Amino acid sequence: FFQKTLTAVKNWFTLFGWSTGQNPISIPYTLRSAVCKVQVISSQEKVFKQNLGKDTKTVYDMLFHLSRQLIPGTTSSQSLPLDPVERMLQLHWKCSTLLGFLKSQGAYLPHVMPEFLLEPDDYKQWIKVQTLKKGDMKLSDIFSNQHPFILEDSIFEKMSKRAWTDVLLQTYKVFVLPRVSSRNITDLFSLESMQNMPRIKSEPLSSNIYSPYERTILTWLNKHYEKNRETVWKDCQKGEI
Repeated sequence: FFQKTLTAVKNWFTLFGWSTGQNPISIPYTLRSAVCKVQVISSQEKVFKQNLGKDTKTVYDMLFHLSRQLIPGTTSSQSLPLDPVERMLQLHWKCSTLLGFLKSQGAYLPHVMPEFLLEPDDYKQWIKVQTLKKGDMKLSDIFSNQHPFILEDSIFEKMSKRAWTDVLLQTYKVFVLPRVSSRNITDLFSLESMQNMPRIKSEPLSSNIYSPYERTILTWLNKHYEKNRETVWKDCQKGEI
C-alpha cells in the first residue's frame, strides 16, 4: 500500500508540481539533495561552490508554485556555510521552517522531525551535535529534554522516504485539494439520504479528521461506487457482495 502511495505521489508531483511543466522527482533523493540551487561561500583562504544548475528545481520552487507564498526566511538560492556543522544547522533550520510553514497552512505533520528531511551525512552530523549537547547538560536538563532519534542508515532511509512522502501528501492536502469544485456539492450531499450509501456529513465542523474538500471527494466516490455496485450486482443485497 505504501509503495502504491509513493508511486502515486511521485507521479503527481512530477507532472503537476512545477511551474515549468514536468520535473521528474525521486523520493526522497531529489528533494533532499536540491536544497539550494547555488551554494557559495567565500572565506579568506577557501571557496566552496556547488552549482546545481539554473534549471534545477527545489522543494521551495514547488511550494511557491502550488501555494503562491514564499516560505518566510528561505529562498531557493541561498548560500550555505563552509563549516559542516554550521551548514547542517542551517539546513535543519530550513527544514524546520518548511514544516512550520506547512503546519500553519493546516498540514498535519506532528510525526515528521526536521532531521528526517536531511541528507544522511547531515543527519549523522546532527546526531553528533545533539549527543555532544547532551554530554554538556546537567542530569535534570537531560530528563527535561527529548532525546534525539538515533537511527541506523537503512532505517533512516526508510524514515526519510516516509517523511518526505507525508510532506508531499500534506502539501497536496492544503494547497491542491481546496481547488475541488463545489458546484455540485449540494447534489452530492443530497445523496447522503440514499439508503445504501454511507453517510458523510457536509457541515465544515462535523469531522476533525477530514476537511470539507476531502468529504466532498469521499461523497463523490461513494456515489459512483453505489452506482456501479447496483449495475454489477443488480439483484444482490449489499451484505452478500
